[in-house]
Amino acid sequence: MPYAIEITQTGGPEVLRSVDQAVAQPGAREILIRNHAGAVNFIDTIIRRGEMPEGMMPDLPHVPGVEGAGIVEATGKDAVGFAVGDRVAWMGPIGAGGYGTHSVISAPYVTKIADTIAFETAAAIPVNAMTAYHMLVNLGGAAAGRSVLVHAAAGGVGTMALHIAKHLGMTVIASVSTEKVGYAQAQGADFVIDYRTQDVATLVPEITSGRGVDLTLNPVSGDSLKSDLDALAPLGTAVLFGFLAGPPAGDFAEDLAKHFQKSVSVRVSDIYTYFSNRPTAFGADMTKVFKLLETGILRPQITTYPIAKATEAHRRLEAGETTGKLVLSID
Repeated sequence: MPYAIEITQTGGPEVLRSVDQAVAQPGAREILIRNHAGAVNFIDTIIRRGEMPEGMMPDLPHVPGVEGAGIVEATGKDAVGFAVGDRVAWMGPIGAGGYGTHSVISAPYVTKIADTIAFETAAAIPVNAMTAYHMLVNLGGAAAGRSVLVHAAAGGVGTMALHIAKHLGMTVIASVSTEKVGYAQAQGADFVIDYRTQDVATLVPEITSGRGVDLTLNPVSGDSLKSDLDALAPLGTAVLFGFLAGPPAGDFAEDLAKHFQKSVSVRVSDIYTYFSNRPTAFGADMTKVFKLLETGILRPQITTYPIAKATEAHRRLEAGETTGKLVLSID
């Protein structure tokens, strides 16, 4: 019997409920996927708490989950390149229903996966790896010989950023909390800064012999953007992709003017902007990212829960008790 985990009212993790799921049929250029795994993301917890920005909160009841992996059960007209029985991974919009046995996903956001890749591993890839790849390659101009400072480097996006940046030949500086220093080192970081006991703004110039880094990837914002601007090398770029510490602080007229002669830039990155506006390019990058997984470049660190324990997965994610990615097994 098809089923899903649903949010029927806002609140703590305990509001998640298992319900029967009606299975929709795919329309033109859509694919019906029988999910075997779905990943947990912060956006799922934000929706559950009812804290989405104004106008972005989905109607309740709502099945969370914006990425997953499974087997194609049906294809709509013009879903070229896919057949029933294909093993696939996917990324979808809010409402894609990754916490359920079935999802209907537009073909550009679905990619085939090798038989050697477990569904749980594949489900951990789309959001985090695509976010990291897009920021590094499309926005940050990543290339061999350049350097990058990765904040929250022990998280899902941070882990993927470490792997991709090292693969591209970059020097990688990771910023993490004390208990995650060893993890960042194991994922390939060249230098690791414990932001609880060390000052990022002081250590980056020391590590880079005074030049600074070419790129920063920052999901924190708050006061950290100011120190990122200080840490950037000439022509460097700071990419913001989250607000864990709140909106960026500071007087941007003053802060940017201070670094005028370095010609720095500040970018913001919401992966769904890329997802929605350039589906063909997004799909092509998805194929590249999964090739990196297949060849062992990406090594997602996952913790798997049965879907019946989605409540516990949410609790641990919100408590900051995790490294890497949380995945729900849907079998």
